[in-house]
Amino acid sequence: MPFRFVALFTATTALVLGCVLPASAGELQQTDRTLLTRLKQHTLWATPASRQAAERATNRRVRAVAVRIADDQARLGVALRAVADRLALTLPGEPTEQERAWAGELAADSGDAFDHDYVNRLRAEYGSLFSLASAVRAGTRDDDVRAFAQTAVDTSLGHLTLLESTGLAETTSLLVSATEEDTLGGGDLALGAGFVAVAAVATFGLLRLLGTPGRTPPRTRR
Repeated sequence: MPFRFVALFTATTALVLGCVLPASAGELQQTDRTLLTRLKQHTLWATPASRQAAERATNRRVRAVAVRIADDQARLGVALRAVADRLALTLPGEPTEQERAWAGELAADSGDAFDHDYVNRLRAEYGSLFSLASAVRAGTRDDDVRAFAQTAVDTSLGHLTLLESTGLAETTSLLVSATEEDTLGGGDLALGAGFVAVAAVATFGLLRLLGTPGRTPPRTRR
């Protein structure tokens, strides 16, 4: 009897947590905030850089890719603003120091060097954003953030493909070190492990309460 009570309590708690936590509007994980912040910083430099590449690139394919990326970034920015407004999240007003350095590098470039640097700088960043968005897509508890992360995953992968289609992408341009903000912290991993443990115990408890599937109690003779 005590075991059945513990099992019932554990299963009920897990079900309540599973129903309540995803619906907690505004309760963001740190990785959720990091993704929204990083994408805003990215659009602040990638959009003008792509507009610039659409006009200055010497390679016709690079110009076409830059136009597509700039348009996609504008749409991504609108979706990002909608999510941030709902969550009352203040977004940054300028790109990262590294992105500002890349923008300065592009402004000083010309000819083939400009085409090469534009393609590989954006490709490097999309590699990091793709990894971050994928992790948030798998781990967030907010439905709107999950939907936006999926959009970010699709956009990043699509832009990686476009940039590689120019023939200028280097094999080493994706070998960039992830920043501390772009990685999952120990607290996030521990929290995820905790939910897995609770779910396992809840499943075991429910199976004990409901009985083993496929088995029927023996009949008693009259």
